[in-house]
Amino acid sequence: MKKRAVGILVGVMVSSMLLSACGSNEAKEAASESAQVEEEGTGERTEEGEKVETTEAEQKDIAQNSDEKDSDSKDSAEDQSEAPQAEDNSEDAQAAAPAGKIGILLPEKNDNAAVDETEMSKAIAEGGYEAEVKNAEGDSTQQISQIQEFIDQEVSALIIDPVDPYVLTDILETAKEKSIPVISYDTLIRNTAAVNYYACDDTRAIGKEVAGQIIKNMDLDKAREEKQSYTIEFLMGSTDDNGALFFCNGVLEKLQEYLDDGTLVCKSGNMTFDSTGILRWDQDAAQAKMKSILDEFYQEEKTPNIIITASDEFAIGVQELLEERGILSDSEEWPVITGYGSEMQAVKDVAEGKITLTTYLDRKELAQGGAKMALDYLAGEKVDVKDYSQYDNGTKIVGTFTCGAQLIDKDNYQILVDNGTYDEEEIKPDPTPTATPEPIATPEPTLTPEVTSDPEATITPKATITPKATVTPTASGTPATADKTI
Repeated sequence: MKKRAVGILVGVMVSSMLLSACGSNEAKEAASESAQVEEEGTGERTEEGEKVETTEAEQKDIAQNSDEKDSDSKDSAEDQSEAPQAEDNSEDAQAAAPAGKIGILLPEKNDNAAVDETEMSKAIAEGGYEAEVKNAEGDSTQQISQIQEFIDQEVSALIIDPVDPYVLTDILETAKEKSIPVISYDTLIRNTAAVNYYACDDTRAIGKEVAGQIIKNMDLDKAREEKQSYTIEFLMGSTDDNGALFFCNGVLEKLQEYLDDGTLVCKSGNMTFDSTGILRWDQDAAQAKMKSILDEFYQEEKTPNIIITASDEFAIGVQELLEERGILSDSEEWPVITGYGSEMQAVKDVAEGKITLTTYLDRKELAQGGAKMALDYLAGEKVDVKDYSQYDNGTKIVGTFTCGAQLIDKDNYQILVDNGTYDEEEIKPDPTPTATPEPIATPEPTLTPEVTSDPEATITPKATITPKATVTPTASGTPATADKTI
């Protein structure tokens, strides 16, 4: 009777908890749906969230049932005493197991990818999921295959930094059919409604900051008052990269008034994203383009006053091109050059005054933000969307988590040492070589001339005989009578 009473009591309690959990989940689901309609603009999350919520409720119920069974077993006969121990072990094992797997797909192997892998994997593990990383090494076909592998594994979510953002439409439709949410990372995946959220740097705002610093450094407002002008050229990012487009737009929006009134003059006329962009961030192509611009438009000046680039590699390429042409970084001909990304060599060039400024973007913050979007989504929590207006992938506006940047110049580059990004030795400027003067040759001693022998005595010329006086003739007429001497 006691065991039966306990059983009935347990059943009542379990049923009550099931109803309570169900009601809680419905309320939570309704809130998620409301947020989804407002922030994501589609209904994908409701359907997918429902599946996740049900799973979580079931897990809670299982855990609750285990607790009730443990309590029941304490009042059971001794022959049941081993059952609770077995159930405790099972519960511990279940707690240790991950809730599911999140697939991370990166486009290539570089420093950014290394940070992404480390920080995302750590955040995902802390969130109770297993992280698996695949790197496409620049091959979009390989990346599609890797996405398919994750779909076949029925992963809980996908975080994708695309090699080519335009070729994933079909494969992500398959992911959507499997109710697998997709977080686009760093580069916005285009032309698909299967992207749930996006995590990226706020490149438009960063572009405005770079342009604002140019305005300040060159004192363009004063130049405008004094009717002065400066020449400017642009090397923007890959034309298939949404972030590069936003950076370009930010720069041009901030500088437009100075371009309109002639304070800034772009002699090449390249002032659109299409005309300034460099497909796939090709450094050689960027350098070749700048060479062509210099050859055609800057034969007299040698270089424009300002060159704004969307990449540290582009800035380094411009620097090398100018040095090849004999232009020195400490000369008046050297232009203002901007980079983007705070790569090690670029920061060192900033310290040496060859590059005017670059941007520091905290990759750790971005990677952690992307992972958190996936985790919050799976947990039914409110996703941290900072921008829900400007990130249109061609099919939908995608709610986006954004990160800012800090401008790095000659005065503050040391902060990258302080925050552990680089060691002091990696970025400190090389010592300026001091030219060793050529030794001055000691003149040979002057030879004392030999004593000149006395010149022979000059012969004194004989005295000139004085001629006899000329007889003065008498006046014509009477001839003179000669005196007679007696």
